[in-house]
Amino acid sequence: MFDFTVRARSGHWILQDAEAGELGAYETRDEALAAAGDWMRLIEQPWPVLICDEDGEWRQTLVEPTRFH
Repeated sequence: MFDFTVRARSGHWILQDAEAGELGAYETRDEALAAAGDWMRLIEQPWPVLICDEDGEWRQTLVEPTRFH
């Protein structure tokens, strides 16, 4: 299944999956988390995402699937 991480790297935020690798680079953490929400549409449920900020601090958040308009 999914094992997402959002990491700050070289001025960007990278969305990664443990199996698929890098899924995209984004300007902000919020954009990267929104992209993770797009992936959550596939499983139709909230999913935990690990976040590593610029200082190397780790935390976890629950990302909701992006809703279709």
